[in-house]
Amino acid sequence: MKKLAYSILLSSIAVVSANAHEIWLDLDEKKNEAKLFFGHFDGKQTESGEKFARIKEGVSYPDGLVKDVKRDDNSITYILSKKSDIAVVRTSEPRKARNSEIVENKISYTKAGRTSVESIIDFDIIPLAKDSNSFRLVFKNEPIKKSKVKVISPTGWEKTFEINDKGEFTIHTPWIGKYLLQASLEDETKGEIDGKTFDKIIHSIAYTIEVNQGLPWETKK
Repeated sequence: MKKLAYSILLSSIAVVSANAHEIWLDLDEKKNEAKLFFGHFDGKQTESGEKFARIKEGVSYPDGLVKDVKRDDNSITYILSKKSDIAVVRTSEPRKARNSEIVENKISYTKAGRTSVESIIDFDIIPLAKDSNSFRLVFKNEPIKKSKVKVISPTGWEKTFEINDKGEFTIHTPWIGKYLLQASLEDETKGEIDGKTFDKIIHSIAYTIEVNQGLPWETKK
């Protein structure tokens, strides 16, 4: 069995606000489309131009859901063939980790929607029921136990939630708006991509859910 180690990247709110960038999907069920953004989720500030040009379109799931992809200066729009949760998987070129000789292969999973209780990607956060605030973190349908998930709220408030021995956790969503759930997993499996070898795989997921009931909140820009 492959040896898996898992961790969540944590930092103070001040550091996150100043430096961290997230990639997230904004699902519009009325238009049957999802937009991918890069920037500061807490303030909904997005990058554009050369910075955004580095972001790949990736591979979308479930298979056959996306019928067209459009790209502009600060977003990628995935036109959907029907109402559905959506995930986009992007794989980076193997690179040495910062201040280390270890070569990492990074796989990023970006997801939105809270209707399906089945996993649609290898590393996934799935609701225990439609629109539930209780979830399960899985890797290839196996629960990831005793880990952590970080949640960024529409207000910029952040909180880390513990995952139990069933791979399950419950979050608090007091405000109306979109929340971003983040988790990561280290898979110490060596491999090779396009002739470039790597020592381990870093899986990371950014999962957007929308809450329609609660305290009103409007981001000030």
